[in-house]
Amino acid sequence: MPRRFDIAVIDAQFADAGLEPLDPFTTPDAERRCRCVHCGTIRWVRLRVIRRGGVACRWCHGWTKWREFEKRVRLGAAARGSLGAPADSLARLRLENLAPLTQVDDLYAPVGVVCLVCGETFVTVPQRISEARSGWFGCERCSAARKNEVLADADRVFRANGLELLAPCRGEYVPQKVRCTTCGVERFVSYDDLKRGSAPLCWTCTHGIRPDEPHRVYLFHFPSLRVMKVGLTHDRHDRRFLQHMAGGGQLVDSVVVPDRESARRLEQLLKARYQPWLTAEIGPQDFPQGGWTEAWSDSAPVPDLAAEARAAHSVANC
Repeated sequence: MPRRFDIAVIDAQFADAGLEPLDPFTTPDAERRCRCVHCGTIRWVRLRVIRRGGVACRWCHGWTKWREFEKRVRLGAAARGSLGAPADSLARLRLENLAPLTQVDDLYAPVGVVCLVCGETFVTVPQRISEARSGWFGCERCSAARKNEVLADADRVFRANGLELLAPCRGEYVPQKVRCTTCGVERFVSYDDLKRGSAPLCWTCTHGIRPDEPHRVYLFHFPSLRVMKVGLTHDRHDRRFLQHMAGGGQLVDSVVVPDRESARRLEQLLKARYQPWLTAEIGPQDFPQGGWTEAWSDSAPVPDLAAEARAAHSVANC
C-alpha cells in the first residue's frame, strides 16, 4: 500500500527552511522545485535534506561560506602574489562548465554562477577549482548525481579489484575500509584510486608486510609544487622515500608507530588539522602513484611528527 504523506506538514517544513514550493510534492528523495524567499532564486531541494538540517539555498549559504573563506586567506594569497586576475577566474569557471552571474574579480573573490549542465545557481571561489580535481568546488547538484552513480557502482569496482567493502561507500575520494579477499587483511582504499589504477597493492599479499608490524608516517616538502605531503609506509626499507626524492621531494621528518592503524590514524589527524591549507593547485599528474589529497600549502606551520604521534595515541586511548 503506497505511503501517505501529510502535504500540509511537508509544505510547512519547506516554509520553515525559507522555501516556497512551486511543484507538487512526490517523495522525500525526489527534488522539488522551490523559490528561496530570501534571495528569490529557484532551488531544487529534497525533503530529506531539509529534515536532516542540510542546505536549503546554495545561493544564500554560498555567499556566507565563501566570504568567510575569503577573509581568512586573502592576506596570505596577496603576500604570495597569487591573487590572479579576472581572466584567471573565468578560465577556472569554464573548467566546471560554469558561467558567472555576478561580477568576476580575482581568484579569491566569491562569484555567483550558473551550472551550464543542470541549471543550478550557487556561489564558488575560482581559486578552489582545478583541472586536476574535476568536480571539486564545481556544481554541487551535479556532484551529488555523480556521487549517487559512484555509490551504486562501488561494490562492483572493489570486488573486481579483490577487495570487500566493510561498510557502505562514503564517496569517490574517501578511503574506504576494505578486506583483501585473498589474504583477509583489512586496509583503506578509495574508489578513485581503484578507477585510476593508482591504488597501492596489498602489502601482505605482495611483500608479506603485516598490518600489526611497525609503520612510518613521513612528511615531505616539494619546493617546486610549494606543498608539504604526509604519507605512511612500512618500516622495512626506504623505497617510498626514494620515490618521492626522485620526484623532487625533500624529507622533512618521519616517525615510527606501532602498526598500520596507528600510522593511518596519525595521517588522518594531520590531514584534518591542515585542512585550511589544502591547495587545489596539485592533482594526480603531480603524484602519479597517489597521495595528492594528502598535501597542503608549504606556507603552513611545519608539524612535529613525534609530538603529533603522541597526541594521536592519547586520543585513541581515551
